[in-house]
Amino acid sequence: MMCLEGLTAGPILWSVVGVSAVAAIVLFWMMKFQSFQGKIYYALTFLAMIWTLIMVGFEASSATFACQLQWATLAWLGNGMVPVAWCFFVFAYVDDTFWRRKARIILIVVPLAIFAFVATNPWHNLVYTDASVIPLGERQIKYAHGPGFYAIIGTLYAFVFATLYCLGRAFRRARRTAWPMLTMLIIITTTPLTANAAYVGLGLTFFGLDPTAFMFTLALFPFTWMLVTNKTMDMASVGQSILFNTMSEPVVLIDRHRKIVLVNTAAKRAGRKYGTDRFLDAMRASIEGLNTSEHIANMTIGARVYEPRVRQIANPLDPSGSILGWSVTFVDITDRIAITLQLEEALKKADDAGRAKDEFISVVSHELRTPLTSLKGGLALALSGRLGELAGPIRSSLEIANRNGVRLSRLVDNILLIQKIDIEALSLDSTPVELGDLLVESIEENRMFAVERGVSLVTSKVEKSAVVMGDAFAIRQIVDNLISNAIKFSNEQGIVEGALKVGNGRVRLSIKDTGGGIPDGMENKVFGRFEQVENSAQGSTQGSGLGLHISKQLAKQLSGELFYESRVGIGTTFHIEFWLVDRVNHEAAEPAFCA
Repeated sequence: MMCLEGLTAGPILWSVVGVSAVAAIVLFWMMKFQSFQGKIYYALTFLAMIWTLIMVGFEASSATFACQLQWATLAWLGNGMVPVAWCFFVFAYVDDTFWRRKARIILIVVPLAIFAFVATNPWHNLVYTDASVIPLGERQIKYAHGPGFYAIIGTLYAFVFATLYCLGRAFRRARRTAWPMLTMLIIITTTPLTANAAYVGLGLTFFGLDPTAFMFTLALFPFTWMLVTNKTMDMASVGQSILFNTMSEPVVLIDRHRKIVLVNTAAKRAGRKYGTDRFLDAMRASIEGLNTSEHIANMTIGARVYEPRVRQIANPLDPSGSILGWSVTFVDITDRIAITLQLEEALKKADDAGRAKDEFISVVSHELRTPLTSLKGGLALALSGRLGELAGPIRSSLEIANRNGVRLSRLVDNILLIQKIDIEALSLDSTPVELGDLLVESIEENRMFAVERGVSLVTSKVEKSAVVMGDAFAIRQIVDNLISNAIKFSNEQGIVEGALKVGNGRVRLSIKDTGGGIPDGMENKVFGRFEQVENSAQGSTQGSGLGLHISKQLAKQLSGELFYESRVGIGTTFHIEFWLVDRVNHEAAEPAFCA
C-alpha cells in the first residue's frame, strides 16, 4: 500500500492504463461473442499482458528502489504467463491434437515457479544481484542480472521457439488464404522476443525499463485488430466458408444490380468443365429476369440440367427494405429428370398392360358367354327328357358336363363382375330388401348342393322384419357365396346354419359352418383375389378364389361390413351387417352395432 501512495501519475502510467482498459474491453467482447479453439489460452495471454503492462507502469511511476523492485517482481507473474499461455494457444489453435490434459499443468507450474524464484531473490540474489541500483541522476533501477535470470529467460525462450516451430509447420500445410493470419501470429510472437533479446544481450532500455513490456503493448494493437476484423479466427465464419466451398452444387451470390460477386468451388469447377464464359453466360441468361417474385427457369449446359433455387439476402440494416441481392444454388436435376421419365414410361406401360389385360378378359368372357349359354341350354334340354330317354351312363356323363358348365358360367360371371368393381363401373340399386326372405330362398336353392356334399342346411333366429336398403341381386350373391363357401369347407355330416339377428339399429346375417376353421392372421388370404385357404380335411378346395373377394367388395359398396369369427377345429362364422331401415318410411335407424 505504501508503494501505491507514492505513485506519480506520469504519461507512461496513463498510457499503460488507457491501453489496458481498451484491452480489457476487447477481452470481454471476445469472451462473450467469439468462439475458436484455444480460446481460454488466448484470454490468459491477454490477462497476463494487461497485468504486465500495469506493473511496468507502476514501476515507472515509483520513485524509490524498494517500490520499483516490488512492482518489477510482481510483473513476473505476467512475464512468466505470456509466453507459456501464448504457446498453448497457438498449439491449440493450429494443432489441436498436440496438447493433452496432463500437459496443462505446465501452464500453472511454470509461471508460479518463476514468480516464486524471483520473489525469493533477496535470499539468493540469483535473479538480481546486489549490483542492482538506481544510478545517480536517473529515475529507474539498473538491474544487474544473475544466472537465475538467464535460466528463466532460457525457459521462456523455449516456449517462444516451440510456438514459432508450430507456426512454421502450420505454414507448410495451410492454404494460402490462412497465410496472412499465420504471419500476424508470427509477428506477435517475434516482436517481444526481439525486444527482450536486445535488452538481455545489448542492454537496450526504454525510459530505463525493460522494453519487452512495451513491445507487448505494440503487439496488442495488431493482436486486437486481428481479433476484431480477421474472420480466420472465427470458427463459425470459417465453417460457413468451408460449407460454401465444399458444396457439390454451384452457388452464386448476385448483388441487387444482377452482377455476380462470388461463386463457390463447384461453380468454378463447372466453369472449367464447360468453359467459364459459357457457364457464366448461361447463369446470367437464367437470372436475367430475376426479381423478388419471378421464378428462374432451369439452366441447361451441355448434357446437364440445373434447377436454380433462389434465396433473398436481406439488408441487415433495413430488413424490411430493399434487399442486398440473392443467393442462387444450381441443383443438378439431370438424373432426377431421367428417373422421372423412366418412371413415367414404366407407369404408361403398366397402364397399357392393365388396359390390355382388362380388354382381353372382357372380350374372352363375353365370347365365352354365348357358347356357354348354348351349351347349358342343350344339356338342360337333353337332361329334361324331351329329346328321349337317356341311358344311365349317358345321363351321368351329361350331368357331370352340366355341373361343370354351370361352374364355368359362374366363373365367367364372377370375372366380369370383379372387373366392373375394379373400374368402378358397377351400378347397384338402392331399394328395400327383406333379408329374412332372401336368406330362406338362398338356403333352399343351395340345399341340393349341400345334399351332394353330405352337409345339412338349417336356419335359426330368422326375423323377417329385417329390411335394409340395397341391391337385392348383389346381396343375394353375397349370401349365396357365403353359403356355398360354408358347404365346401364343412366336413361330411356337418351342419351349415343361417341366422338373422336384429338389434340396436343394425341387422346381422350370419352363416356358420362346422369345418376346420381358419388360422389367425389369414384375413388378407380369405378375402384376397384368387386366394384360397386350404381345407385341412379336403385339401385344396374347388373354386376360383373370387367368391369372398367379390362379396367383400359388394358389401363395401352397399355400405355394409363383411367379417368372420373362427376357431381352428371347430368352425367359422361369416357375418354381414347392414343398417336397419324402417319398413314404412325407409329411413335409417339410429346407428349402433349389434351386441
